[in-house]
Amino acid sequence: MRRVASPMPNRPEVLDHLGPYTQHGPIAACCELSERVWRTYNELTAGYIHSNQNSREYLILRMLYIAEITSTAIRLNATWALTPAAMSLLRDRYEQTVRFSWLVRNPDKTEFEKYERTKVAKINSIVRNLDPDTIKRFEAVLGPTPTWATETPTKEDRTFLEAWNTLDLKSMALKRDAFPPLADAGLATPRLASSYETIYRQFSSVSHYDRYSIELLGVQEFPDSKFVLGTRPHWHPLLVLQNAQFDIIQCFEAAHVCHQKDAAEIFEKFLTEWYLISKQITGSGDSVIVK
Repeated sequence: MRRVASPMPNRPEVLDHLGPYTQHGPIAACCELSERVWRTYNELTAGYIHSNQNSREYLILRMLYIAEITSTAIRLNATWALTPAAMSLLRDRYEQTVRFSWLVRNPDKTEFEKYERTKVAKINSIVRNLDPDTIKRFEAVLGPTPTWATETPTKEDRTFLEAWNTLDLKSMALKRDAFPPLADAGLATPRLASSYETIYRQFSSVSHYDRYSIELLGVQEFPDSKFVLGTRPHWHPLLVLQNAQFDIIQCFEAAHVCHQKDAAEIFEKFLTEWYLISKQITGSGDSVIVK
């Protein structure tokens, strides 16, 4: 058995390189809030001992690691005005939060089994479509390809392996929002389905490079009379604001449900702070992602 430190036990050095938009108070506040949320989560869940490659605990550890990396990348891109990249990543961050919440809060624990089976389905789908030379190069590094990865599954096998994919993301978010709350007061209120159109669908255009995504860019005039090709400046605070909310939701649910930590009071304070920053940015107590 090997003791593993939290994914980011110390302050990541990359956060020393956030961009010049952190000179704007609300943007700096959002970035600093996300940093404290993740630090708190890592402190609450420190001490993971790696003993089983297939354990649920190891799965959660890796899921949260990816989430933290994505959150960090959003903050870096947004504060350097690399806005299309931040938009695309926020779309990913939304999907991470929805799917994780659906899994850990779902009373039907067979959802985790469906999720696990997608690994086999995905590997099989990729390997069966590789050309022989590529497979040989993989085998030279990883060893022989298992038979199940190259066989064409029957219709029944495919239905079994891909059961996770039968529920679309919007329906998943709606069903997730209907679950009983994990805590009282503010932590019971954040809903995810309402952000599907504004974040997931809109920023999927950026990921897919479709025509609408190009329309998000234009010539912007700066106070010093410079003209720059970019997005409207209101995007930078909105992106880090929404990212911080997803961080609070996912870290609380992971700490509370997966690690059985009494973390409601701590994350309730984070959410209250988030609402105050949101009022500064949007003029209301919530984020509004629009064109």
